[in-house]
Amino acid sequence: MRRVLAVCLLAGVAAAAQQIPAPTNLPGDPFLVKKTWQISGGGNSLNTMVLDPVRPQLFLSFRFGVEVYDLESGTHSGQVAGVSGSYGIAVDDTGEFGFVSDGQSNQIDVFDQRTHRAVGIVPTAHDPTTVVYEPRSALIFVVCSEPTPGRPVGGESTRYESRRTIDAFDWVPQPPNRTVGTKPAANKESKSYLTVFDANSWTVLANIQLPGKVGFVQTAGNGHVYIGIPNRREVARLDALALGDKLRNGLPPNLISGMHTRKEEQLRAVQTAEPGGRPRFVWWRVPVQMLDWSGGRNSVENDHSQIKFFSLAPECGEPRTLAVDERHVRLFVACSNMTLAVLNADNGDPVASVLTGPGTNAIAYDLEDGLIYAANGEVNGGLTIIRQDVTDTYSVIQNLPTYHWARALTVSPTTGQAYLATDYSDLDPNQEGRLAQPNGSFHVQVIGH
Repeated sequence: MRRVLAVCLLAGVAAAAQQIPAPTNLPGDPFLVKKTWQISGGGNSLNTMVLDPVRPQLFLSFRFGVEVYDLESGTHSGQVAGVSGSYGIAVDDTGEFGFVSDGQSNQIDVFDQRTHRAVGIVPTAHDPTTVVYEPRSALIFVVCSEPTPGRPVGGESTRYESRRTIDAFDWVPQPPNRTVGTKPAANKESKSYLTVFDANSWTVLANIQLPGKVGFVQTAGNGHVYIGIPNRREVARLDALALGDKLRNGLPPNLISGMHTRKEEQLRAVQTAEPGGRPRFVWWRVPVQMLDWSGGRNSVENDHSQIKFFSLAPECGEPRTLAVDERHVRLFVACSNMTLAVLNADNGDPVASVLTGPGTNAIAYDLEDGLIYAANGEVNGGLTIIRQDVTDTYSVIQNLPTYHWARALTVSPTTGQAYLATDYSDLDPNQEGRLAQPNGSFHVQVIGH
């Protein structure tokens, strides 16, 4: 069975002035753009996309919602109803539910992959972006930002106090004249949060504070989650299985295995809602653990069995995104200076490096064929295709021209075809330096060989 891992994240760091490597000879048929789908954008911002693991459909996350496209024909097949805004998106491995981050509301909107309808809400820390589902631990990880000084961790609509245990579902707005927290010092390093919740019960288990500004999170489905921290030039490896055991052991048993879970309550509310009406959810008061790992390697609460931090070599610049090869224990990190760094996924040791192209915004790895795809979003676009040999060496086999401004990339685990989403737009002559995004400016290119 084919296995594949893909990630898409945006970045705005300028690439170093290096030469794009010339492709080596490719035996057999070269890779080519087999189809191009035109997508109606309407000025919307394209963020990411993900494949349904069961049905032939593709979910595209835009600024104001989630659109669904048929994977075989490329035609629009619907949109997810009840989702007002979105950035990151993840789906479970059963083909049942998807999870979309809503940064304006500080929550995850849960939708049914079969009916394309929102069915639940999970509150998060401030400004959620990237969402990752880790199947072995059955955990969802959500990247969140450090709240604005004077704001609670969980956003305006949720009362989050400065204590070790907080009530995540006490949805009472803060009084206007009340301030939670203190203004940080000017030289204080930025921090980020990971909201972790159970994928089966939709119960929030913890908010984890991490050092620096987390840029991306990825997993290969093997129980580990890899976290990129660009401003510290680090990648952290989180043991999701050990973390899940620790967090679930701290909860009353009925919250996970009881007769009426939060998930069941929300699904019942959707089923009994008036047609066209918004269901009223009943929030349980659940104690959410706060883990402070903001000290990195020196965090008091970090016993180093659950999270490790890997420092990247200086020649990498800043990490922009990554993909994981679970079989050969390798990480493929796209760096800001047109370099793909290959690391040992267990200890972070460097293995190899390959030149890619300017502005690599997305990486996808095809485990079955041993291919790494690097989508270069700046200048003239382009997809760098890299072969992984059995000797643990890496070589560029083709640089395929594509549209500009690559945003998202994924590979089908059954066909091996790559799907590259771009939002190429012409310069707006009325606004210097601004980009015009006319309706239909988005494209998905289907790439195969």
